[in-house]
Amino acid sequence: MLEAILVGLIVLAAALYAAWTLLPAAVRLRFAQRCGEWGRRPGRAGWLQRASMAVESAARKRAGGCSDCSAVQSSPTAPSRRKPPSD
Repeated sequence: MLEAILVGLIVLAAALYAAWTLLPAAVRLRFAQRCGEWGRRPGRAGWLQRASMAVESAARKRAGGCSDCSAVQSSPTAPSRRKPPSD
């Protein structure tokens, strides 16, 4: 009986991982953001808050969007600091 429950949990975890991996990046990011918002609500357990933030940050990294890399400017109206190409 215990073996069947354990095998079922392993299969469920594998199916969830496969579905998560095969989702398009935009859908995965949107789902992760909603999961993060749900986990950061007041009254949630600390481990749940940390887990939801980890899921959200992992989805951001795989989507190619981050807020702490050098490619992100501080404001969209800031002038570009790139030098014009020289001939």
